[in-house]
Amino acid sequence: MTINLNAFPITIPEGRVDVCEIPFDARELEELREQYRTTHTFYRQKNSILIFSSDGSYPVSGRLKSVDLKENYNVLCFLFKDGLLRYLRGLGRKPLGFKPIELLSTRPDDNILKSIIRSDYPFSIFARYKLDTRIIYGVPNLIIDCSTKTVVTKNCEFFIENGFDLHRRFIAKENDDGYRKIIGVIERVENKTIFYSDGNEVQEVRASEVYLEASRKNFDDYLKFSNPRQFDSIAEKIRVTISSFNSGENKRKKIIKLFEFLKSKGVHLISNDLVNIEVSPNIGRKCAQFDKPVFVFNDGGEADWAERGFTRFGPYTKRTFDRNDPSICVICLEQNKGQVEQFVRKFVKGIHQHKYFSGGLEGKFSLGTSRVEVFTTKDESVDSYKNAIERAIQKKAQDNEKWDLAIVQVRESFKSLSVDSNPYYVGKNIFFLHQIPVQDFTMELLLQNDNSLGYSLNNMALASYAKMGGVPWLLKSSPTLSHELVIGIGSATLQDDRFSGSRRVMGITTVFSGDGSYLVSNTSKVASPEEYCDALTTVLSDTIEKIQSRMNWLKGDTIRIVFHASVKVFNKEEIRAVRAVIDRYSDYNVEYAFLKISEFHGLHMFDSASSSERKGKYAPPRGKYLKLSDYEVLAYLIGKDQLKQASDGHPQGLILNVHRDSTFKDIKYLSTQLFNFSSHSWRSYFPSPMPVTISYSDLIAKNLGWLNKLPGWNGSVMIGKIGQTQWFL
Repeated sequence: MTINLNAFPITIPEGRVDVCEIPFDARELEELREQYRTTHTFYRQKNSILIFSSDGSYPVSGRLKSVDLKENYNVLCFLFKDGLLRYLRGLGRKPLGFKPIELLSTRPDDNILKSIIRSDYPFSIFARYKLDTRIIYGVPNLIIDCSTKTVVTKNCEFFIENGFDLHRRFIAKENDDGYRKIIGVIERVENKTIFYSDGNEVQEVRASEVYLEASRKNFDDYLKFSNPRQFDSIAEKIRVTISSFNSGENKRKKIIKLFEFLKSKGVHLISNDLVNIEVSPNIGRKCAQFDKPVFVFNDGGEADWAERGFTRFGPYTKRTFDRNDPSICVICLEQNKGQVEQFVRKFVKGIHQHKYFSGGLEGKFSLGTSRVEVFTTKDESVDSYKNAIERAIQKKAQDNEKWDLAIVQVRESFKSLSVDSNPYYVGKNIFFLHQIPVQDFTMELLLQNDNSLGYSLNNMALASYAKMGGVPWLLKSSPTLSHELVIGIGSATLQDDRFSGSRRVMGITTVFSGDGSYLVSNTSKVASPEEYCDALTTVLSDTIEKIQSRMNWLKGDTIRIVFHASVKVFNKEEIRAVRAVIDRYSDYNVEYAFLKISEFHGLHMFDSASSSERKGKYAPPRGKYLKLSDYEVLAYLIGKDQLKQASDGHPQGLILNVHRDSTFKDIKYLSTQLFNFSSHSWRSYFPSPMPVTISYSDLIAKNLGWLNKLPGWNGSVMIGKIGQTQWFL
């Protein structure tokens, strides 16, 4: 078995490289780079600037010394990428960025739209390469990644001449280096002059000098405009073509082609030292496989497959669930009432002879008989939704009761509405104020055939059961000598429009081990980045206080606290704040780990064992992992078997990095735990590309972040029973 990374070892030049060292000053570094870019290169190393020269002369005086690149891999990687940039520019190319270097193949033959749409089409989709370096078990490597990038190839004059409406679309201006910067949104067009707002005032520019933003919306809108009758078929062809381009087989072929070209040339550093690039080695024997997680169901039944566990044992809370014979209200458009009634009946009663959903919500979760009532809206306005929801709540209040679940019809188009004009969020607000969980569905879902619909309803029923307070299953934890608490830190970026600025909010989820299983404890906490450290320490303190009495922690016990976060770095303030909390619990032996989870890193694994598969060619299986160092692991939470079709592209692995300041650093243990958490989401039966600690936290941040923007929202509703359920799924 051969497994390769898209990582290619680089040789280390013999001898030492001369350098001039001066004290670091940010402004001076910027000025030196701007003035002496062609003859020198400048590298910041802590509190110094290292100046490397092509001819032995230096623009400023400083301490002269020499550097052994074998002992300074960070310097070597910097000089290697600098040499790569110089070589590419010498070829007439326009590479962008540095971490990573981005290279776009703009040859007409490399436009993957050429076989689908006519040649004068104003958009192109080109191959995009990203080049970076990474140290893998003590060896510096060149990382080559390949994907696609959509580019607008015609300026705005083309769109005006063809009659395409440009109003409220964003425009960009191209710099000398090829980078296009968004400058504003179009207010009006007069002849071939564009008047645009930059957020402060309206300015004007010639249409021939600017380009439309290469957004998905602009691409789709122009495709509908130019090909109204063929839009669906062309859009599907484009989707399949892009996905196929990003397949493991094609990605691997493109990467190897660029590697072979660079290998044949080598890379010269600014000092003229030659660095060679080697073939990616077979890492098959260094890779390992995670074991399948085990789930716990009713009466302690165990299974390593959730569907099998439900069939044999039933949900974990089968005997203790307190919402049997649930009352369910349905909110939908009056013109869709008949279709929705059929849909809801399939949801609660099941689809006959379906492999996984023949029993429906009632049968699968042993709920008894549901009591369902439909309330219609006249249209899709917020007021219509409000009226229907208030009628539903009043109807139940007359009997001194409340609904156990609300099922609400929405549309995909609601996502583009502002939060106070969005029936989805306004409806959630009203229901949550009355402690009623909400499960939405789209009319687009009703278009599926019964077989596909059954899979969708299966996931929808799982989430609904959890929202009503049920526990479908627990995740079995491995026995250890420590009590464990895992805190997931997620985030969401909220933005009403491009010039109002974005608002980043943080979500926090806690998971702890108890009675041999991992239990999710919903804090439903959200905070701005400025309040985040305080919120984190508050959650940590409150959770420890709650769990230590619940799990009967004893003096001298070992308590392990693990933090999961998809952040760039754990900053010193976070670590300092956590230590301050831990210091309060001196009766216990407390150890902690900060685990950073990186999704966008450009490193891929290609497995020859799947090279003959119809789908997922060269994709590793779920659970395959590789230790990159004593502190890092590349792990696949999604593998070839989780791809639905051949055109789904290559699965993305995660890089897990345990912070050096952690007192618990067992990367194998931590990565196994995280892998198991990727199967613990009650949003779907399928494995998640992120652990529940992150996916739940992201959902909490997104939902509470938007709800907090509604005038009538009161966050204290989460103190009630609904806050202890998975309301955000």
